Amino acid sequence: MKRFIRVLKQIPDPRQKWKIRHSLAEILLICILAVTANANSSYEIYTFAIIHEQWLRRFISLEKGIPSRLTFERVLRLLNPKHFNVAFMKIMRLFQKASKGAVVALDGKAYHNTHEGHGGAGVLYMVNAWCSHNGMTLGYVDTQEKSSEITAIPDLLKFLDIKGAIVTIDAIGCQHKIVKQIVLENKADYAIALKMNQPTMFEEFSLYAQYCLTQPDSAHLYEYHRAVEKGHGRIEEREYFLFPDLTWFSDLAKWKNLHALLMVKSTRQIIGKEPTTETRYYITSLASVEDAAFAVRTHWGVENNLHWVLDVAFKEDDWKTKDATSATNLAAIRRFTYNILKAHPDKSSTPIKRYMCSLNLDFLESVVFNPCLFN
Repeated sequence: MKRFIRVLKQIPDPRQKWKIRHSLAEILLICILAVTANANSSYEIYTFAIIHEQWLRRFISLEKGIPSRLTFERVLRLLNPKHFNVAFMKIMRLFQKASKGAVVALDGKAYHNTHEGHGGAGVLYMVNAWCSHNGMTLGYVDTQEKSSEITAIPDLLKFLDIKGAIVTIDAIGCQHKIVKQIVLENKADYAIALKMNQPTMFEEFSLYAQYCLTQPDSAHLYEYHRAVEKGHGRIEEREYFLFPDLTWFSDLAKWKNLHALLMVKSTRQIIGKEPTTETRYYITSLASVEDAAFAVRTHWGVENNLHWVLDVAFKEDDWKTKDATSATNLAAIRRFTYNILKAHPDKSSTPIKRYMCSLNLDFLESVVFNPCLFN
């Protein structure tokens, strides 16, 4: 608890000193507790604090009482998201870090209810780093447009302690500078989607893959792995082809530790419908087809286990916060809440855990101040 509060106290307070009545760390802690306990708006955060004032005094002084609803809104609007981001990262370093071989998926999420965006235009995007090992968000960076993910991803990588992990990114991250940063600075491996944003590379690699697969006696040119999943009225077959010989690629030296091209052929059969087939390509530093298959398949966990949960359990798309700064800070609080709910040993779903927190303060306390969170 003390370490937790100590990090929150390091966040610079943006308010004028002579106007400050309530501690910034206390306000942020109330927000975290309230959102964990099923609050989905600034008014509900304020209501939580009013109802549970005596319980809150067990952890914080509240010398001036409970902050007003407008104080909560004003703090969230004024607080620099970058300062909050740094605090989030520090707290996450108190949690478990990504272990060797874990997949760290980097992916963006749009907030369509923040139409004002930064400076009055655009939709807010947040690039998240999700770890398959512990199911937690290791960090995030906000950006105004999806295209800006190219600059946001390097900023996010700077904060991450992911030595020995496998970084997966969609095609927007297929940049040789990002690859170099992953290998040299993060000391990690990578598996990154390859699409038409790298047109020459995509054409050369796809033609090479098709050539290898169509030539007689060419089995020595690639490694093969097959996986089949059944359920929910469908059968999905995925075939993985890893092509390790890229010595013919003229720009190979630009792509640090590029060891292979991965082709994935997915065939989905839904009962009563014609089968559909999709082919995808990836560049990777991994030398094993099984490792590469695991990485690219696990990447989708960021959608299913983070983005979907934020939309369903936290109703994130329903938080109609027009101010971009407030939206970013609230999104950070939801990610932190997601992490601590994920780490709690209770096997209930995230929505049920939030509901249990709203009904039982002892359970809420065990979630937020869970000693197992810290190494």
